[in-house]
Formats: sequence, structure tokens, C-alpha cells
Amino acid sequence: MTLDVEFLKDLCLAPGPSGFQAPAQEIVRRRVEAVAKVDGDPLGNIWAEVNPDGSPHVLVVAHGDQIGLIATHVDERGFVYFDAIGTVDPQLLPGHDLVIHTKRGPVRGVVGRPPTHIIPEGERGKAPPIGEQFIDIGASSQAVALERVTVGDPITFAPRFFELSQDIYCSLALDNRAGVYSAFRGLELYAGMSGKARLTVVSSAHEETTLMGAKALAHRFQPDCTIVVDGEFTSDYPGVDAKRIGGEHKLGGGPVLARGSAGNEPLFWLSMEVAEAEHIPVQVRAFAGYWATDGDELAAAGATATLSVAVPMRYVHTPCEVVCGEDLEAVARLLAALTRHLGEVFEPGCFVPRSGPLS
Repeated sequence: MTLDVEFLKDLCLAPGPSGFQAPAQEIVRRRVEAVAKVDGDPLGNIWAEVNPDGSPHVLVVAHGDQIGLIATHVDERGFVYFDAIGTVDPQLLPGHDLVIHTKRGPVRGVVGRPPTHIIPEGERGKAPPIGEQFIDIGASSQAVALERVTVGDPITFAPRFFELSQDIYCSLALDNRAGVYSAFRGLELYAGMSGKARLTVVSSAHEETTLMGAKALAHRFQPDCTIVVDGEFTSDYPGVDAKRIGGEHKLGGGPVLARGSAGNEPLFWLSMEVAEAEHIPVQVRAFAGYWATDGDELAAAGATATLSVAVPMRYVHTPCEVVCGEDLEAVARLLAALTRHLGEVFEPGCFVPRSGPLS
């Protein structure tokens, strides 16, 4: 299987910070409605199902929102102030171009920054807090700016998507449009397998901020097991210590499976067995506590066996995230194969841990 580059590109370039996911979710809808019934809710979650009368019920969730900003104030000179949607490093902003998404269409702007020469020496090399930074849209006054921009408009980094080298892609919003890509590619693969399990795949809302989308999904579906697909930090570039991120993970190394206190141990080992049988290389991430993803909410609220299958990714939460196309397709293959296998081996109580390394 080769990467469907256009599908991934369309997902990444569709703006969708938390609470404003509609353009990205529409890409998903148009893609999968030919093979599955698509539905959604007022929170912004969107999902598709294959074999709705099957058993067990496997829920796959990949969040469709991205980090971003929101316009909070326009001053008397026409400069736009903003706050963060999700975790945005203030150092990434000065001197960079952004897009303000308004009802009238996109407005380009740049985050202003005085020349280093006139910044007091003690402040050089430091980024101001996000609340003190501003966007220059070329307006001459507040009135002129407010003709183009409204308080509450969402803001993203300027769109970019390109291939760094063969099968290595760089874009904004790969966290987590790469996960959405893999989840729905997995649904397409499973749709052709005639499996016994019911598969519901969700592009969820609000993961980067409140996890509201996941909280609603847990109550709505109450599945037999849940698989969360997100991005995972790699350790294959300078400045990253593998000991601090739960192991060594690299681009091209295959899906990253999480093991630890947040996940279900029997489901983890079953996924390892399926990966081996399907000749899918995998990497393992150790988690001592929470995943800090939708998986935490889904596991707790739904009392469901939960597994994290992640796409290895460089430079997470920057405008230039990097992935390997082969990894995205490997995640999709694993999701489809694991769902098919669960339809063959599932029985009540099979996810209740009964033994382990301490027994």
C-alpha cells in the first residue's frame, strides 16, 4: 500500500483548530461516505461505521482538531492580539506568517517583532508571552482592521505541505491529521475484509483543549474496546533523549504501541501478536501515567479496554511536523487487521487482566 498523498494533503491544509474543525471534518466526510454511513454530533465529532450489526464493537478515535490561536482584541492601530488554542510555544510565533479565518475568507498576517538591535539586551533571544504578541494585517486603524477581522476568529499557521525526501512529509496539523488519515484508511481496508466486528471510526473534536469530544463519545458508543490513534514523539533527531519519552522511536519504524498504566495489557499483547502475524513492524512506548490524549477520557468514562496506536512524528506542535508515509499506511493496516482478528477471537471478559509480569 502506498500513501494517498492527496488525501493527507487535503486533511492537513483544511483549517481546524479546536472548536473550529468543520473544514477538516468535511474532508473526512467526502472521503468515506462512499464506503460507510457518516454521522456527527453538535460538538464537532464525525464518525463512520462498517458492519453496524457486528460484534464486538471496536471504536477507533483520532482527533481531527489542531493547535491554533484565536483573535481576542484589535487595538486602535489595527494590530490583532490573540490567545492560544491548545499548547502553542510562544517562541514559534514572532516573524512567522499566520492566517486568520474569517466569515469573509482568510486574512494573511505576520506576527510582529522589533529588530533585535532595539530590544533591551536582557530580553533578546526570548519570546514575549502569547498575550503580548500581535499580528500585523496591514491595517491602518482599528476600524479598518475590524472590517476584515472579528474577535473570536480562529487563527492557524500559514498552510504548507511538501515532501522533504522520498516518503517523508512535512506539514502543519499532522498532529493529528496523520492519525485521522490512518484511522479512516484502516476503515476503508476493513470494509473490504468481510470481518465480523463492528467498526466505528471517529475524527474527534476538542482534543487539544478540553477533551469534550472524547467525553461525549464514551457515553454515546460504549464499545467493547477502543483504539486511539495520535501522533507520538520520535527520538531520532538532535536534542531528544529517548529515556525521557518512554523509549526509542523513529520515522519509518512503524506504529508506536503504548504500554503502561493507561492501557489494557491483554489488548496490547493481542495487538503485538497481530502485528507480528501481518509482518507489520512496531515500536513500543512506555507510559508510567496518563497518555494525555482522548484515550484517557474514553477509557475512564466508558470503562473500556483501550489501546494507543500512534504515528511516529517529529517536531510535534510546530508548524513543520514531519512523518513517514510508510508509517501511516502501517497504522492503517494494523487497525484493519486487529479489528478483523477481534471479530474472530473476542469473548466477554477477554480484556480483563488475569496475569502479567508480576504473577
